[in-house]
This record gives sequence, structure tokens and C-alpha cells, in this order.
Amino acid sequence: MIALAAVALLFAGAFVKGILGLGLPMIAIPGLTLLVGLPQALAICVLPVALANAWQVWQFRKTRVDLHMLAGFVTAGAVGVAIGSWLLVKVPPAVLEMALATMLILYLGLHLRRSRPLLPPATARQIAPGVGIAAGLLHGATGIAGPIGITFFHSMRLPRPEFIFATGVMFLCFATVQLPLLQATGILGSPALATGLLGLPAVAAGLTLGHAAARRIDARMFDRLVLVVLTWTALTLLWRAAREVGMV
Repeated sequence: MIALAAVALLFAGAFVKGILGLGLPMIAIPGLTLLVGLPQALAICVLPVALANAWQVWQFRKTRVDLHMLAGFVTAGAVGVAIGSWLLVKVPPAVLEMALATMLILYLGLHLRRSRPLLPPATARQIAPGVGIAAGLLHGATGIAGPIGITFFHSMRLPRPEFIFATGVMFLCFATVQLPLLQATGILGSPALATGLLGLPAVAAGLTLGHAAARRIDARMFDRLVLVVLTWTALTLLWRAAREVGMV
């Protein structure tokens, strides 16, 4: 039952990722957490996330992105992942989830008020390491770097190819650092690894279908779909936090 649910969630996340360049961990991890808890959800998803993003980074390797900014972001983010993986077993998940959801809701509120922040390239380059370490910390602790990382790249208003490449590099680097840390802490065991491997064909199918569907999506629709995924993530985080403190 859990394996079938994992495959279905990985397919759904990969399909959205094929369209937007994001969505696999942000859709699969919240759903799996309701079934097996956050640590095991991270363990199941870490390998599919790494491989899916490796594929998209290769697919969009010819795009032009500020590599200086991106290198500062992911280098600092790797440090954050290490710290976050330690916090995973030390800090109540509800605390992190509530903080993430609050930040996302504030960002979405600014966008709806047409006050969406715009980061000029020079500013983005300057703050990239600080944002990267925060995104990495949250990825290590919750498996979801999107509330900070994707918000950062979204605020730069990158076109779809550049956006997918940047987010793909982020998720690939973070998952690569996270995988041995989950093994070292004993969270990534054989059952979780086997479930993740079982879901790889579904991930490949989802990415392929999502990429084909993306051809019908213009820039305005792309922007709206990113906001839909961010909204889904915020609501799911709130639900998870409420469950963990006994409110529902």
C-alpha cells in the first residue's frame, strides 16, 4: 500500500516538475509524510529527487544563468543541508513547518497585492550565499527547499529554461549532499531505498509527460502554476504542523 502510494506521488510530483522544473519533493514529501512520517518520506524521495534533477540539469545545460550567483547559492546551501540534517532529529518538525508556511503565505500575499519583489541580478548575487544556506538548512530538515530556494529564483523572474536549470542545480546538489547524511544517521535503510528505486520508472514517465505538456504553457501560465505549487506546499505544511501538535 505504501509502495503504491509512493509511486503515485512520485509520478504526480515528476509530472509537475516536467512542466515547471519543481514539484517532485514539494508534492511527494508532504503526501508521504502523512503515511510514514517525515524522516522516511525524505529517505524514499532522496534518490528519485537527485536523478530527476540530474536529468533536467542536463536537459537545460545550454541555458544562460549567472553561474557566479548559482555557485555561491549551492555552495552555502550544502553547508545548510548538513546542519538541517542534524536538526531533523533534534527540532520538532512542526516548528519548522509552521515557519515555512508563514513565510510562503506572506510571499503569496505580496504577489496577490501586485507587490511581488523583484531581485536585480547584482542584488541576487550578493544575497545568494545567505539565501542558499537557509534553503539548504530547510532542505536538510524537511526535504523541501522550495519555500526559500524557489521563492528566491521566482523573485528574479527567470524565464522557464533558466528557472528550471537553476532549481535543478539546487535540488541536485542538495539531494547529493543529503543522501550520505541520511545513510549515516540510519534514516535511509533498505526498505526506503527499495521504495525509491521502485518509483524511478514513474518519475521518468512523469517527467516525460510533463515536459511534453509544457509546450502548451506560456510565460503567464507558467508563473501562475508556480504559485499554485507554492500554495499547495504552504497549505500542506500547515496541515502537517497542525497534526503534529494535535490540533486536527
